[in-house]
Amino acid sequence: MVRIILTALTVCSIVTAPLTSGAAVLFEGYSKIKAGEDHIGYVISRYEFDDKKKHFISTYFIKTGKGTTETTESLKAVADSELAPISYEYTSLAGKESKTIDAKFRAGAMTALVSTNGKASKIEKKIPKGTFLSTFLVYLMLKSKEGLRSETKYEYQAIAEEDAGIAKGQALVGKEQTYNDFKVFKILNTFKDSKFLSYVNDRGEVIGTSAMGTGISTELVATPAEATNGQSYSAVILKTLFGAVPAGTQNVVAQGKKAKPSTLPATTISAPAAAPSQATQPETEPGQ
Repeated sequence: MVRIILTALTVCSIVTAPLTSGAAVLFEGYSKIKAGEDHIGYVISRYEFDDKKKHFISTYFIKTGKGTTETTESLKAVADSELAPISYEYTSLAGKESKTIDAKFRAGAMTALVSTNGKASKIEKKIPKGTFLSTFLVYLMLKSKEGLRSETKYEYQAIAEEDAGIAKGQALVGKEQTYNDFKVFKILNTFKDSKFLSYVNDRGEVIGTSAMGTGISTELVATPAEATNGQSYSAVILKTLFGAVPAGTQNVVAQGKKAKPSTLPATTISAPAAAPSQATQPETEPGQ
């Protein structure tokens, strides 16, 4: 499917609920996916910060379609405190088509083991300084010198997790506005020749997205049942990926209140490629 979930995160000082791993949950939520007016799937997303290791962790699970047309994607990505990539594991399954990528980063280079429909291959490449995993884009924007603010342009170079490729991108932040009763920045992002809009509050939480020209959109919702819309999911798969079935309550939509400004963990990023310049994302039944 089209990956339009850019990032959905909040900041470390807002939530301090630790997992068994010792990582603090920064954001956790469910979003519904729509094609036009049709509710076609859902996204479960979590961001964490491991204060002991000084690692950011992004985990998501995406499901669209029903029956033989079902498509699923998942990601577990890890970056250091300066957003330099450490590792990620990506999987996708669309009908009989499957793909897995297991990537590791060391000394400015990436080694990725790829399996496509059971056929194995290996990718090795140098990673230019400042390149990051695309799932952490909003972190980069929040932690940049100017922070996330209106009428700002961010140019960057990121790794697309679904193919281990590196591409240049640009994020244009518009003026603050209201979206679903929340104050947000409207961000136009261009990455891999695709354009999409993200509606992001000042805590970095993505309230909604829209892939331009496709009719595909997402919306962060208050409960799992609103996102899954009757589609079942496997608790076994979710526990394997997340460590537990996410409750999806660590976000402003679920909490039913407006976001307040805050700060990310106190770390320093050294001149990333995306520095800003001035400009004019056992079986159980859903919801239980």
